[in-house]
Amino acid sequence: MATLAAPAFALEAAKNKSDIGATFILWGYDAPSLGPALRDISRLGFHGFETFGEVMEFWEDKKGGFSKIVEKYGVPIVSAFCNGNVLDPAKRKDEIKKLIRWCQLLKQNNGKVIEFNAGGGRRGYDYKEHKKNIIEAMNEYAKVVADQGLVCALHPHTGTPVETEEEVYFVMENVDTNYMKFGPDVAQIEKGGGDSIKIVKDFLPIIEHVHLKDYEGGDNGYLGYAPLGKGKVDLKTLLNLLEQRRGKMAGMIMFELDSDRNETPIYHDYEAAEISRDYLKKLGYKFNKPTKIG
Repeated sequence: MATLAAPAFALEAAKNKSDIGATFILWGYDAPSLGPALRDISRLGFHGFETFGEVMEFWEDKKGGFSKIVEKYGVPIVSAFCNGNVLDPAKRKDEIKKLIRWCQLLKQNNGKVIEFNAGGGRRGYDYKEHKKNIIEAMNEYAKVVADQGLVCALHPHTGTPVETEEEVYFVMENVDTNYMKFGPDVAQIEKGGGDSIKIVKDFLPIIEHVHLKDYEGGDNGYLGYAPLGKGKVDLKTLLNLLEQRRGKMAGMIMFELDSDRNETPIYHDYEAAEISRDYLKKLGYKFNKPTKIG
């Protein structure tokens, strides 16, 4: 009987893989890029999207409401990428005010996760000299998000105070993880010199959101990143690990590919996203029926 049950279980597992979303930055970083991004994200069948806090605010204040563009393309917003200075306590009050507004806009549109990026830069930076401010600030920001009914997940990012593997471990082992969860970008970790598989394994129980992208290095029009399956990140192993969090994460696994407008990429935006989606399809991930809008 055991030999008969194993294939059925494998089939069931394949049917129930995680939903996959997409962030909008492949199409650009500014507010006008959101429309083209959502058009393609919808056509490709992704299950949700992420944009920046300031982009939500722009559409709300300047374009008649953020909900209008969400409804137009029919792709639910899952998360918002939000910066907050963690080095300068004098800026914290204003950062919290900004963060609350972004949380409110996300919540009004049924989003779930603030993907938190530690701001403040790295010029002359040593985390050991700033560790008190870093931890205090992150705890305060994460509690603000929780008070708004959302989940806050730290996103390590190159060029920020949380870039290296050492910095990731320091922060995640010292913040209050009742409030600050983990939202890794696996290729950002690799670019920062870290071991994404080790980090994901070690913090898997508190991962609530993920940016999934590949990394190949060089000036390729994607800041060294690559469409899924075109780089050197061990995506299959990472996805197998992350499937242990299926149904438990507040957020989603989000395909992401950075745009670099100073270099011409080899693929058009839609093509790069399609390559990435099709890579995931080969691994058994399902997508919504393609739609054509606009």
